[in-house]
Amino acid sequence: MRDLILLGALLSVLPLILRAPQIGILAWIWVTLMNPQREVYGFLSGFQLNFYIAIATAFAWAGSREKKIAPMNPVTAMLVLFAFWVSVTTYYALQRDVSYELWDRTIKTLVLAFAVLAIANNKARIQAVVWAVVLSIGYFGIKGGGFTLLTGGRNHVFGPENSMIADNNHLGLALVMILPLMNYLRVTSRRYWVRAGLLAVMGLTIVAVIGTYSRGALVALGVAGGVYMLKSRSGLLPLVLGGMVLLMLPNLVPASWFHRMSTIDSAGQDASFQERLEAWRTSFNVAEAHPLTGGGFASIENDWVAHAYHSPGSLNIGRAAHSIYFEVLGDHGFVGLALFLMLVAAAWYNTSATLSFAKTRPELDWAAKLARMLQVSIVAYMVGGAALSMAYYDGYLVLLALSGALLLAVKQPATDALGRTVPAWRRKAEQDMARLPEMPAAAMDLRAR
Repeated sequence: MRDLILLGALLSVLPLILRAPQIGILAWIWVTLMNPQREVYGFLSGFQLNFYIAIATAFAWAGSREKKIAPMNPVTAMLVLFAFWVSVTTYYALQRDVSYELWDRTIKTLVLAFAVLAIANNKARIQAVVWAVVLSIGYFGIKGGGFTLLTGGRNHVFGPENSMIADNNHLGLALVMILPLMNYLRVTSRRYWVRAGLLAVMGLTIVAVIGTYSRGALVALGVAGGVYMLKSRSGLLPLVLGGMVLLMLPNLVPASWFHRMSTIDSAGQDASFQERLEAWRTSFNVAEAHPLTGGGFASIENDWVAHAYHSPGSLNIGRAAHSIYFEVLGDHGFVGLALFLMLVAAAWYNTSATLSFAKTRPELDWAAKLARMLQVSIVAYMVGGAALSMAYYDGYLVLLALSGALLLAVKQPATDALGRTVPAWRRKAEQDMARLPEMPAAAMDLRAR
């Protein structure tokens, strides 16, 4: 039955995609981030929906008047360079057949990021992309939060099988990343019921993060809360909500949860953390031996690579890198890591430039709020990803592209009611006049004479 409902939804949206490629982008984001085919158990289970949605979007895009290439932006340039470099490293990979599979997936995600940059070129479309991201991942926040409440937190919360957020740790970080975007939609929505609904979803998402039993996600959540206090102009309500959830923890989760979280302070003696250290050393050894190209995607997950490059006394079997930084370093060498960090810097520049640009344009208050929340999401990813293999997470790459689309949108020239371009000097004069106090009646009378 679920398969038929999903198939009906896809068939109903297909004509809309063919008429408007921006609808295709939203559907593409949905099937990429949510993986709805993983939530059914029939003939659509395991079906590559994103490929067919991408093809339909490409046809609609080609026949439309939309820009056919992503406009130039710091993130655009870095995405191009990163795509080129991972292609080079895949060609020289130590295990090319394994690396090719991950290269193929990553390139498809980068194409989606370019599409977001090209088509999300105004406020309405950017807002729609944010909603698509929040609804796609927020579904697991609602589902996981409800599951944690119903079971008393006795079981871990996991993501959809065979997806990039199937692991409880990966899902926990993805949920932390979208909490700031949920808050952005809450403060910019006009309808009370939407704001109230988003606040409830945020509460369930925080509970779901706790239910993942992920120590990294909990640390990322705490850091994100601190950055939110520094960046936000939207009040303390989300922090109060988070505080209420923390006060309710003894009633939400069993003692085993507190025991696991208590090991954060003693990570040096934790066996899991020691395995991470060994994986980081192996990744560094691969990069040291191949400083330019690294070992290719997921190189240290191959047993023979791990055996050849492991440090004396450490495990010599293939395993995940357990860090976005060491993952990129081992996969693509020091050049790849530099490009990865420059991509983050480009996104931060976009959000900072948006904040600077919006200072003199009150109508761009929405853009300033979104830029601040994107910064919180980026910090959460950089902190939580330090111990997770999520360097090529599609949700994160979409957010980077969104930062570029946001800056490009706010830099568009302002127009008047007739659609004519308003010169910068006139826009500034109108803003200055709007800030002047009301002219006294005596002065008005004097001017009249």
